[in-house]
Amino acid sequence: MRSSIFSEWLNIQRKSMGNKVKAENSLSTVIGKASRLLANRISKNLSDHQVTAEQWTILANLWQHNGQTQQSLADLSNKNKASITHLVDNLEKRQLVERRADDADRRNKKIFLTEEGRALQEALSKIVKKTTKEATEGIDKKELKSVRKVLKKMVENLATP
Repeated sequence: MRSSIFSEWLNIQRKSMGNKVKAENSLSTVIGKASRLLANRISKNLSDHQVTAEQWTILANLWQHNGQTQQSLADLSNKNKASITHLVDNLEKRQLVERRADDADRRNKKIFLTEEGRALQEALSKIVKKTTKEATEGIDKKELKSVRKVLKKMVENLATP
Protein backbone atom coordinates (compact mmCIF):
# COMPACT_ATOMS: atom_id res chain seq x y z
CA MET A 1 0.00 0.00 0.00
CA ARG A 2 1.34 3.42 -0.97
CA SER A 3 2.15 5.65 1.99
CA SER A 4 0.72 9.15 2.03
CA ILE A 5 2.64 12.06 0.59
CA PHE A 6 2.68 13.65 4.02
CA SER A 7 4.16 10.47 5.54
CA GLU A 8 6.79 10.34 2.80
CA TRP A 9 7.67 13.97 3.49
CA LEU A 10 7.93 13.26 7.24
CA ASN A 11 10.30 10.36 6.48
CA ILE A 12 12.48 12.70 4.41
CA GLN A 13 12.42 15.19 7.30
CA ARG A 14 13.45 12.52 9.81
CA LYS A 15 16.26 11.24 7.59
CA SER A 16 17.56 14.74 6.92
CA MET A 17 17.41 15.78 10.55
CA GLY A 18 20.10 14.63 12.97
CA ASN A 19 21.16 17.83 14.53
CA LYS A 20 20.54 19.78 11.36
CA VAL A 21 17.61 20.21 9.03
CA LYS A 22 18.46 20.66 5.38
CA ALA A 23 16.97 23.95 4.31
CA GLU A 24 15.30 22.53 1.21
CA ASN A 25 13.50 19.92 3.35
CA SER A 26 12.46 22.17 6.22
CA LEU A 27 8.74 22.53 6.75
CA SER A 28 8.85 26.30 6.34
CA THR A 29 10.76 26.01 3.05
CA VAL A 30 8.46 23.37 1.56
CA ILE A 31 5.27 25.18 2.58
CA GLY A 32 6.64 28.55 1.47
CA LYS A 33 7.77 27.22 -1.89
CA ALA A 34 4.44 25.48 -2.54
CA SER A 35 2.55 28.63 -1.56
CA ARG A 36 4.63 30.90 -3.80
CA LEU A 37 4.46 28.53 -6.76
CA LEU A 38 0.69 28.15 -6.43
CA ALA A 39 0.18 31.93 -6.08
CA ASN A 40 2.43 32.57 -9.10
CA ARG A 41 0.56 30.02 -11.21
CA ILE A 42 -2.82 31.43 -10.16
CA SER A 43 -1.62 34.96 -11.01
CA LYS A 44 -0.36 33.75 -14.39
CA ASN A 45 -3.64 32.00 -15.14
CA LEU A 46 -5.66 35.06 -14.04
CA SER A 47 -3.51 37.47 -16.06
CA ASP A 48 -5.97 37.61 -18.97
CA HIS A 49 -8.35 39.27 -16.51
CA GLN A 50 -5.56 41.50 -15.12
CA VAL A 51 -6.10 40.12 -11.61
CA THR A 52 -3.37 38.75 -9.32
CA ALA A 53 -3.71 35.90 -6.83
CA GLU A 54 -3.65 38.46 -3.98
CA GLN A 55 -6.40 40.51 -5.62
CA TRP A 56 -8.40 37.34 -6.21
CA THR A 57 -8.23 36.61 -2.47
CA ILE A 58 -9.76 40.02 -1.73
CA LEU A 59 -12.46 39.53 -4.38
CA ALA A 60 -13.22 36.01 -3.12
CA ASN A 61 -13.68 37.31 0.43
CA LEU A 62 -16.02 40.00 -0.88
CA TRP A 63 -17.98 37.47 -2.97
CA GLN A 64 -18.63 35.58 0.26
CA HIS A 65 -19.41 38.68 2.34
CA ASN A 66 -19.69 41.97 0.49
CA GLY A 67 -19.11 45.21 2.41
CA GLN A 68 -16.16 44.38 4.64
CA THR A 69 -13.76 46.79 6.26
CA GLN A 70 -10.14 46.85 5.14
CA GLN A 71 -9.17 45.56 8.59
CA SER A 72 -11.49 42.58 8.17
CA LEU A 73 -9.97 41.84 4.75
CA ALA A 74 -6.49 42.18 6.26
CA ASP A 75 -7.36 39.71 9.02
CA LEU A 76 -8.88 37.20 6.59
CA SER A 77 -5.90 37.30 4.24
CA ASN A 78 -3.17 37.58 6.92
CA LYS A 79 -1.86 40.80 5.41
CA ASN A 80 -1.15 44.12 7.02
CA LYS A 81 -3.49 47.04 6.52
CA ALA A 82 -1.01 48.85 4.23
CA SER A 83 -0.89 45.86 1.86
CA ILE A 84 -4.68 45.66 1.81
CA THR A 85 -4.90 49.40 1.11
CA HIS A 86 -2.64 48.94 -1.92
CA LEU A 87 -4.63 45.93 -3.18
CA VAL A 88 -7.96 47.73 -2.71
CA ASP A 89 -6.57 50.87 -4.40
CA ASN A 90 -5.68 48.79 -7.48
CA LEU A 91 -9.03 46.99 -7.49
CA GLU A 92 -10.77 50.36 -7.17
CA LYS A 93 -8.77 51.77 -10.12
CA ARG A 94 -10.00 48.78 -12.14
CA GLN A 95 -13.53 49.61 -10.95
CA LEU A 96 -13.96 46.16 -9.41
CA VAL A 97 -14.58 47.51 -5.89
CA GLU A 98 -15.61 50.77 -4.27
CA ARG A 99 -15.13 52.25 -0.84
CA ARG A 100 -18.18 53.52 1.02
CA ALA A 101 -18.49 55.19 4.40
CA ASP A 102 -19.64 52.85 7.16
CA ASP A 103 -23.15 53.85 8.30
CA ALA A 104 -22.26 52.99 11.92
CA ASP A 105 -18.97 54.95 11.91
CA ARG A 106 -18.42 57.41 9.07
CA ARG A 107 -14.65 57.39 9.75
CA ASN A 108 -14.47 53.79 8.57
CA LYS A 109 -14.79 52.70 4.99
CA LYS A 110 -16.31 49.45 3.83
CA ILE A 111 -15.29 47.76 0.60
CA PHE A 112 -18.04 46.71 -1.79
CA LEU A 113 -17.93 44.91 -5.11
CA THR A 114 -19.03 46.82 -8.18
CA GLU A 115 -21.14 45.19 -10.86
CA GLU A 116 -17.89 44.50 -12.77
CA GLY A 117 -16.37 42.86 -9.67
CA ARG A 118 -19.41 40.63 -9.17
CA ALA A 119 -19.42 39.70 -12.85
CA LEU A 120 -15.90 38.21 -12.59
CA GLN A 121 -16.79 35.69 -9.90
CA GLU A 122 -17.66 32.72 -12.10
CA ALA A 123 -14.78 33.11 -14.57
CA LEU A 124 -12.09 33.73 -11.95
CA SER A 125 -13.36 30.98 -9.65
CA LYS A 126 -13.18 28.48 -12.52
CA ILE A 127 -9.59 29.50 -13.26
CA VAL A 128 -8.51 29.15 -9.63
CA LYS A 129 -10.33 25.83 -9.27
CA LYS A 130 -8.65 24.50 -12.44
CA THR A 131 -5.23 25.71 -11.27
CA THR A 132 -5.71 24.09 -7.87
CA LYS A 133 -6.74 20.85 -9.58
CA GLU A 134 -3.54 20.97 -11.66
CA ALA A 135 -1.46 21.61 -8.54
CA THR A 136 -2.98 18.66 -6.71
CA GLU A 137 -2.92 16.25 -9.64
CA GLY A 138 -1.82 12.78 -8.57
CA ILE A 139 -2.59 13.40 -4.90
CA ASP A 140 -5.16 11.09 -3.37
CA LYS A 141 -8.27 12.88 -2.03
CA LYS A 142 -7.74 11.34 1.39
CA GLU A 143 -4.14 12.60 1.47
CA LEU A 144 -5.26 16.04 0.39
CA LYS A 145 -7.84 16.09 3.18
CA SER A 146 -5.10 15.17 5.68
CA VAL A 147 -2.78 17.88 4.38
CA ARG A 148 -5.56 20.49 4.68
CA LYS A 149 -6.28 19.33 8.23
CA VAL A 150 -2.62 19.56 9.22
CA LEU A 151 -2.15 22.99 7.61
CA LYS A 152 -5.33 24.34 9.24
CA LYS A 153 -4.07 23.14 12.62
CA MET A 154 -0.72 24.84 11.98
CA VAL A 155 -2.53 28.07 11.10
CA GLU A 156 -4.58 27.77 14.28
CA ASN A 157 -1.44 27.15 16.37
CA LEU A 158 0.41 30.09 14.82
CA ALA A 159 -2.54 32.50 14.91
CA THR A 160 -2.79 32.09 18.67
CA PRO A 161 -0.44 34.54 20.40
